[in-house]
Amino acid sequence: MIDKIKHTGDAASRVAEGIRGVDCAATVPGGDAGIPGSASMAKLAAVKQAWQSREQSFVSLLETHSASIDKAVQLYRSNEQA
Repeated sequence: MIDKIKHTGDAASRVAEGIRGVDCAATVPGGDAGIPGSASMAKLAAVKQAWQSREQSFVSLLETHSASIDKAVQLYRSNEQA
């Protein structure tokens, strides 16, 4: 059972690493995209910023979850050996 718990933490780490490698915000075009002063560019910039923030938040939450699982596994194993 402890190994299954550990696998969930490992999976969270892998997902965090995958999200970190995707960088959805990088797909949003920057600059004026040939339409200087366009209102849509400000909206695209806002989307890009939101994606960057959300991606960072997801990665942070997954890494925190993984660390918590690892700590729990260590505690379970130390209690199991006692």
